[in-house]
Amino acid sequence: MIKNSFIFIIFGFILTSIIANAQDSLYFRQTIAKLSSAEFCGRGYAYKGDSIAAAFIADEFKNLGLHKWTPDYYQSFTINMNVFEGDALVYFGEKYSKVQLFENTQIMAYSCPMHGSFTVKEVKAKDIFNNKVNLSDNKNKGFILIDISRLNTKDSISKQIYNKVLETVTKNLLHAKGYILVSEKLLGWPVAYGRIKAEHVTVNVTKEYLKKKPKQIFLNLHSRHIENYQTQNVCGYIKGTEYPDSFFVFIAHYDHLGQFGKDYIFYGANDNASGTAFIMDLARHFSKAENQPKYSIAFLAVSCEEIGLEGSKYYVSNSLFPLSQIKTAINFDMVGTGENGITVVCGQVFPDEYNKLKSLNDEHHFLKEVKDRECSNNSDHYPFYSKGVQAFFIYGMGKSGRYHHKSDTLENMSLGGYTGLFQLITNYINLYNTK
Repeated sequence: MIKNSFIFIIFGFILTSIIANAQDSLYFRQTIAKLSSAEFCGRGYAYKGDSIAAAFIADEFKNLGLHKWTPDYYQSFTINMNVFEGDALVYFGEKYSKVQLFENTQIMAYSCPMHGSFTVKEVKAKDIFNNKVNLSDNKNKGFILIDISRLNTKDSISKQIYNKVLETVTKNLLHAKGYILVSEKLLGWPVAYGRIKAEHVTVNVTKEYLKKKPKQIFLNLHSRHIENYQTQNVCGYIKGTEYPDSFFVFIAHYDHLGQFGKDYIFYGANDNASGTAFIMDLARHFSKAENQPKYSIAFLAVSCEEIGLEGSKYYVSNSLFPLSQIKTAINFDMVGTGENGITVVCGQVFPDEYNKLKSLNDEHHFLKEVKDRECSNNSDHYPFYSKGVQAFFIYGMGKSGRYHHKSDTLENMSLGGYTGLFQLITNYINLYNTK
């Protein structure tokens, strides 16, 4: 009986551990599913997707009992932004079928509202580069087609031509009604362009789809430019039991590219519902009495990363506590994968602190690999780093949907490194709890 009882106790302990881990994983998965669902409109500025997401995060911070610096956890600020909340139809002549947005055709984010049919005139990219274009007689009458599909941007001259064309099109230096930019593959779709208040439209289309120049282009495009649109960071904290004025800071941007028109949603499950869900899961863990940290931990869900790190820039310029009180800041961006390990950006800049993470992983084998990298300016750690804060950016290495595409969904993401990363970060904090 004693032997059986001992086995039963051990089995119960193992089962409890499995259930606990499953519950953690379930919270992470459910939070990603919620944030990347259609009701959040891609967490952009069309249909106030960012505000819907912020309210959800603030409610969760409240339910977890996080302390707050502001009455509603919000740190509000304003931006100017173009939004597309109606029809977004494009046809090239009569022989072309309806385009597939963000597959073979895209409308750049600064584009103004426009309806009607317009003539198309082709201009060569080299002529733009050499300033040989004179279209004063065509001012605001039609669209200009520019084919850049054969430019090899690894070549210095081609790169210069490419950059000159993009500047011409973005700034409408040829004073056209709009542009058709033909490329081998669709160019990136920077939502930051939406901050530009333009009076023209740019349509980017693949060479494979638009095999020859159309005589006309038809558009039914609804957009509006909002001045002083209010968005917000969502900020809460857990007060340390022994060092309440010294902070670890966990950061994740909750915004994404949003919704374009009536139907197309950038769901942003990995980028960055995953990071947001991860810091919320850490908040859930450390808010429990048995996990109370000695040092305070701040949780910053920031907006406007996708338009140039504007949320984190605003935060460091208007910090809710002195930046000098931050021991370490860790930004989690695209951590919905990790079966191949994680990369720690700025690990080479702060080797002593990075080695604590690596040593923990070497000892416990939480993740397949913990890899260091130099600093970069491509996520929300950077504004903190630029102010002298010891700041890292962690991203996962593994399988997910396409970057900045509607296929970035929970179903297309592995969640492979979640448990290992969660254990790594909680054990990292516990290093300081045992001092």
